[in-house]
Amino acid sequence: MGLIYMLGMAGSGKTTMTAMFGNWLSRRGEVVAKVNLDPGVMELPYVPDFDVKEIVNLFDLMRREGLGPNGGLLRANEIILENIDVIVDRINSLLSKASYVLVDTPGQLELFAFRELGSRLVSKLSDQNSVGIFIIDAKNLEKPSDVVMAVLLALAVRFHLDIEVVMILNKMDVASRKTLDLVRQFYSNPGLFLEEIKRQDGGVLGEMSAELVKVLRDFLPPARVIGVSALRMENLEDVFSIIHDVFCGCGDLM
Repeated sequence: MGLIYMLGMAGSGKTTMTAMFGNWLSRRGEVVAKVNLDPGVMELPYVPDFDVKEIVNLFDLMRREGLGPNGGLLRANEIILENIDVIVDRINSLLSKASYVLVDTPGQLELFAFRELGSRLVSKLSDQNSVGIFIIDAKNLEKPSDVVMAVLLALAVRFHLDIEVVMILNKMDVASRKTLDLVRQFYSNPGLFLEEIKRQDGGVLGEMSAELVKVLRDFLPPARVIGVSALRMENLEDVFSIIHDVFCGCGDLM
């Protein structure tokens, strides 16, 4: 039994991953529950077992309180926090019946990962097996400095939420294989990766990225980076494998 948080920047594929990985687990015979924590999502490709819009709907809130999108999201976050114990109870109830509960976090990463909501929810559910899947749109990794910033963001999320975070590259069906190779090179051969920074990145960003590589190597946990296509349900068995390794503590994450 485990709790899986889908994390990542807007457009990375969190909701698609929730739907497709949930379907994949169900086909294996697992009992899966899905939770939507985005008060502003209009349509979902899955039927949530708990939907935060039962508590607050962004568009209703905007109309009622005369708020714009950003103000509405912040106000919705406040309302969700006021009802955090209700949400925790609902998730715990799902965990008592399901093998895995997939939590589809808000589209805007910072609203969950770097504000009080995420840390409070994760802390209140800390007695459960938990892992974060940090999803990166592989199409956005065009050069080594992009990889460095993605790794830095994933590490910041891990420390802020205080849970194990696994990084995966999504949309590999439309991205270059070289992208995955570059990310793996970051972990396996930092010296060669630094040469790629010199070759492809210039100016202050390149210099900063090179220094960050040296710093990150001191803080990074073991990692096995995998590439998937959530939409096509490709390589989801690798996602399951690494999640299983995290939960049981019996695998090699490299």
